[in-house]
Amino acid sequence: MIKVRTRIIILLPVFFTSFILSGCWDTNEPERMVYVQGVGIDFKDQKYTVYAQIVNTSTTAKTEAMGGPSPTKLVVGHASGKTLNQAMFNLYSSSQRRLFWGHLSFIVLTEKALKQKNIQAVIDQFDRYRETRYSIHFYVTRDPLTEVLRSLPPLEMSTYLSRLGDPEAAYEQRSVIRPLNLRELLIALNEPPHEAVIPYIRLTKGTWETETKPVRIIEFSGAALLTKNELLESIPLNQFKGLRWTNNDLKREEITLTNNLSPISLVVTKLKIKKKPLIHAKTIRFQITVDVTTTLSEIKKPEQLPKIKQEAEKLLSAEIKDTYLRGLQHNTDILRLSEVVYRKNLKTWKEVERNGKVPLTADSLQKITVNVKIIHGEKQKMKPTL
Repeated sequence: MIKVRTRIIILLPVFFTSFILSGCWDTNEPERMVYVQGVGIDFKDQKYTVYAQIVNTSTTAKTEAMGGPSPTKLVVGHASGKTLNQAMFNLYSSSQRRLFWGHLSFIVLTEKALKQKNIQAVIDQFDRYRETRYSIHFYVTRDPLTEVLRSLPPLEMSTYLSRLGDPEAAYEQRSVIRPLNLRELLIALNEPPHEAVIPYIRLTKGTWETETKPVRIIEFSGAALLTKNELLESIPLNQFKGLRWTNNDLKREEITLTNNLSPISLVVTKLKIKKKPLIHAKTIRFQITVDVTTTLSEIKKPEQLPKIKQEAEKLLSAEIKDTYLRGLQHNTDILRLSEVVYRKNLKTWKEVERNGKVPLTADSLQKITVNVKIIHGEKQKMKPTL
């Protein structure tokens, strides 16, 4: 009898544990969910409209060639509501399966949505939800969101490899404008000067073609200057060329020299920038020093390297100055000089700041020093090939 009791006492915990370890009862099988890759947000007639890009997971990797028609790669759905959350719940009404947001990689907003001071609602909605991540990239556009979200990468590539879903790949080849994710957006808007630069996108027309027809591809065409409360301005790339030379994360960019030279092309492979505030009483001036490492990519006629170096330094300095002045025209601290004072001299920043920004004038940027170093001529010497 004692042996029976002992066995029962030993087996009871094992018996009850088997119920706990029998499986995860609240999980959803992957093939029974619908995955949202991208979201578009518009605001019209006092209502939010949410566009959801749903991807076909069976087409995200290469498979063996099969007969029959090609499967649909993605579907775009949309719904409206008085609040962003209401619009999403209205979208759930027509969804055939549960929408999973854990793979959301980008959000595209229209200018109309940003002009209505809706960036706070957007951030609040996606920052609170447990499935979303801080790696979501943000973009602004004027184009119809349905067309933007239906744009596919060429050559039957996975939808996950689109310019919107994976912007870092193209950025490593040409660093024209830095991608911005949710974490970086929160930092930019919560710290001086409380402004962010979001990539501006559009659909290209006639740039790329297949053997049968032209295709419309996403292109980075400018930048949207944004505060917590409003969209300040959307400007094309050619109006803020100097912004790329103030980015320590620059991977690769091109310089074309034509002034006093035959056309010469340099490729920037490394950049280091230092911003120094010069404080006298409550007057603040700034010095910017940029060290640039380049390679000689194209040269048609023999030119002296010191002259090439000098012209490159003049060009970069002029572009940085022009970008700074254009930022002042739009009432924005586009080079984030206010943040330098905030980091290095908090006491002075508190005395002079207005809404988180240091008052800036055309004379505030006192000096720009650019040092260009040409290290080699890629596969050739530093002279014309022929």
